[in-house]
Amino acid sequence: MSIMLLIAIITAACSTAGNGPAESVPPSASPSSAAPSATSSPSPSEPLPTTVSPSPEPPAEPQQALSAEETAQSIIAALKEKDEETLVSFIHPVKGVLFSPYAHIDSANVLTFQAEDLPTLNDQTVYQWGSYDGSGEPIGLTYGEYYDKFIYDRDFANAESVNVNAFVGKGNTLVNITDVFPESTTVEYHFSGFDPQYEGMDWESLILVLEQEGAAWYVSAIVHSSWTI
Repeated sequence: MSIMLLIAIITAACSTAGNGPAESVPPSASPSSAAPSATSSPSPSEPLPTTVSPSPEPPAEPQQALSAEETAQSIIAALKEKDEETLVSFIHPVKGVLFSPYAHIDSANVLTFQAEDLPTLNDQTVYQWGSYDGSGEPIGLTYGEYYDKFIYDRDFANAESVNVNAFVGKGNTLVNITDVFPESTTVEYHFSGFDPQYEGMDWESLILVLEQEGAAWYVSAIVHSSWTI
C-alpha cells in the first residue's frame, strides 16, 4: 500500500469519529386547542335567559254587605233552627237586642241583652219579660220558655206574608215600634189566622227591628205581636 493511500484512510477515519451521532431535535410541540375564555356570549341560536315575575293575584272583591231584608231572612232562619251562634252574630253591637212580647213596647219593663249576655236556651234562670196583656200578671219565664211562647211559637220562616216597614197585624194596642226605634227598618212575618172559628182574631206576627251600624244591618228588637184586649 502506498504511503499516500494510507494517509487518506487515516484522515477519513478521524473525520468520522469527530462528528459523533447527530442530535435528534424534538419536533415542535403542536399548539393545544385554545382554552375557552372566562366569559363567553351565548350562541345566537340559544335564547337569552329571562326572569319571569309571577302574575299578580287579582285583588279580592269586597264582601257584599247583606241588605236589611237579607239580614232578616238570615235571622228568621236562625230562629227556626235555634241557631244561637248565628243569632248572636246579628245582635246590634251597641244597643243589644230588646225582646217585647207585644207590639206596644213597654220600655220600662222589657228586657234587653247584649250579644255576650244573651242566655242560652237551656238556661234555667227565670226572667221578668213584662206583663201579660189583659191580666197584667208578670211574665216570669226562662229564656227557653219565652222563646217558645213569644219568639218562635209559629213557623214564621214560612209565614203567610212578609211585610217591610208595614204592620199587617193590628189589634187594639198601639204599635209604637217606630217611636222607640225611629231610624229602623222593620220586617214583619205574619199569619192572618189559624182557626176559622176565630175569624182572624188569632193572627200572629213576629217583627224584626233592624238598624244599620256601618255597612251592616243588625237586629235591635224582636217583637211578638198578636191580638190584644
